[in-house]
Amino acid sequence: MKITALTAAAEHLKPARAADAYAGRESLSFVRLRVQTDAGLFGEGMTGRFLSAQVVALLNGEMAQAVTGQDPMAHEALRGMVAKRLNPRGATGPFVSALSALDLALWDIKGKALGLPVARLLGGARDSVPAYATAGMPAFTEAELVAACEAALAAGFAGVKLLVGTGRPISEDAARIRAVRRAIGDAPLMLDANCGFTVAEAKRLAAMVADCDIAFFEEPVRDNDIPSLLELRRSTAIPLASGQMMQAPSWFRDVLSAGALDILQPNAAFCGGITSMLRIMAMAEAHGVPVTGAGGFEAASLPAMAGHAHGGMLEVHGAHAALRDRFAHHPTVDRGRILVAETPGVGFGLLP
Repeated sequence: MKITALTAAAEHLKPARAADAYAGRESLSFVRLRVQTDAGLFGEGMTGRFLSAQVVALLNGEMAQAVTGQDPMAHEALRGMVAKRLNPRGATGPFVSALSALDLALWDIKGKALGLPVARLLGGARDSVPAYATAGMPAFTEAELVAACEAALAAGFAGVKLLVGTGRPISEDAARIRAVRRAIGDAPLMLDANCGFTVAEAKRLAAMVADCDIAFFEEPVRDNDIPSLLELRRSTAIPLASGQMMQAPSWFRDVLSAGALDILQPNAAFCGGITSMLRIMAMAEAHGVPVTGAGGFEAASLPAMAGHAHGGMLEVHGAHAALRDRFAHHPTVDRGRILVAETPGVGFGLLP
């Protein structure tokens, strides 16, 4: 079996509600990829959300030239070859985003060729993964915020996450967090700053909500800077989590070695695909650090989270409803768990 073509395209999806948008963006960008073979099998992959036009150009151009005629089952050989040819200095950015989509598509082909779900090929540790809901969009009023979180928990999600650090005064963020905590009782509550705070700002918010039993504080500081994460971790008992948008394996190694995080969050749509995610999960397991999904694109990370024994829960992001509508089939969420489909491959299929 040989690869005959790569076809990538970017889509820009407007959120179902204006309040679901965040980070100053009115649409969610994602890249879809199809890898065709001479055996009639095809694999699908995806990545997003940044520099989507550049990622598409790379996939349809030099990446396609490099892998056409190659064996799609030899994914390790392919990864090494394209890295040497297109990323010889170990940079990240569009290359790793493109590699993420390609790797997912190659695993999709492998699962289809062998007649098995990829989660089972990877070890089949579980047939479903618990999910938490990112329900607290920054444009919501406090009443809307509380209602969204209550609805997510009523639907069976394992917890709810709020976005903070989006331009409100820190005292207002703290008041909104307290309102949700009062409404949901002792249910798990997480925070996500999307790298929006300085260390001083993150310390201040953490101190203001220290008694709110926060399950984790995600991407609390700018640029996921490891010394800054370590400084913050030393100042608060709130667990820190990050990693969903990070691409360099060395960042994951260094953040674990520094002891700067309580929870690691690789995402297969961004970190280099399922192959890279498995390596990152193994590093986390060796350091005794749990793994939790974040960054949306839960369909991409589900095979690794369900297949690997060290897998944890996944995020279902409220801002990604429009993305999920672009799938012909998508992993099902049932009573707060994401189910592994029995169909061969990665478990998702994109609409034409």
